[in-house]
Amino acid sequence: MASSFSSSLLILLCLIAAFFTSPSTSNPLSDVCAKSKNPGLCLKVLEGNSHQNLHDLTETAINLAAANASATAAKINMLFNQTNDPKLEEIYNLCTTYYKAAIRTLGNAEQFLNMGQYQNLNTAANLVGQDAFNCETAFEVTPGIVSTITKDNDDLQFLGTIIVAAAGFLTGSSP
Repeated sequence: MASSFSSSLLILLCLIAAFFTSPSTSNPLSDVCAKSKNPGLCLKVLEGNSHQNLHDLTETAINLAAANASATAAKINMLFNQTNDPKLEEIYNLCTTYYKAAIRTLGNAEQFLNMGQYQNLNTAANLVGQDAFNCETAFEVTPGIVSTITKDNDDLQFLGTIIVAAAGFLTGSSP
């Protein structure tokens, strides 16, 4: 009986040790969103993608950012065509330049992701956020002009932070 008790205790101790030494399984969506600018919004935006691995989740974030940037570029073009204010025309021209650059950079970001160039992906995501910031700043530095696309700029900056967070985890997982 003592031998049976010892064997049972040994098995129990082995199970406990295995539990504490086994790698924890993490959820890429939770991990990435926790490092983004707004974790709650990140989870809401990407909630249907909780099953994705880190690579696919990053690709989804890039695609969302590209769709956002394209829609905003179209909106800027529409606003440009509707105004007769030379100050606004100048700002919309600047923003068009920034958004064209962001769209191009997001195309590069997808290539960086697929080639495993995660540091370049991180840099690209930061540039996209900077383009949106620069567009918004163009409104702020012009007296008497209020931005008509603040939310669009904020959204692209936010999506950029998701890509930056994902790139950080991918960089840590690269050989």
